[in-house]
Amino acid sequence: MSPYFFDFYHNWSNKLLGIIGDDLASVYDRYITSFVIYNSLYNQVPEALIENGIPVASKIFDNKLATEIVVQFVGATNLLDLLYNNGCGNDIQGIINLIDQQMFYIKIKYGQRQRNEDLKLLSDLNSTNHNKKAVAILQVLYHVRCNIFHGNKNFEEYQRILVEPLFKILQIINSELFNRLQ
Repeated sequence: MSPYFFDFYHNWSNKLLGIIGDDLASVYDRYITSFVIYNSLYNQVPEALIENGIPVASKIFDNKLATEIVVQFVGATNLLDLLYNNGCGNDIQGIINLIDQQMFYIKIKYGQRQRNEDLKLLSDLNSTNHNKKAVAILQVLYHVRCNIFHGNKNFEEYQRILVEPLFKILQIINSELFNRLQ
């Protein structure tokens, strides 16, 4: 990794540490800042895979890079063990419940919910197949980010019950990716 990457990672990590409020804006800021870090980390993964002799397609769409390629790099079982061993089991189950109860729509296209896509995501989140489950967790992270950035996620207090656990999950994944990329 380049010195630029280390500076970028530490700069944004310091910004994250500076977001100390408990108001909704701070909750969103922590998630968005963490995702900026995640975005930078997952963009380093293809090079790391190539360095380890693992072939990587020359063009990878961002959604695949943030999900499937990260799982390929970390390993599905490793990723799930990491999350569950760091106390995210209840967070993951809570997210599953929110999607199941239709409290949140994760896959949104042109401002319209895609319930069938959410049901597929829900099935994968509940899967005993580690790869499907790990990819699904990262898909939730990615799609919530897309919903926030593209204006499909309302800025209302009830969003906290989705964004806070996702932030916790993202923090653990960011730390793991940074450690593996060093």
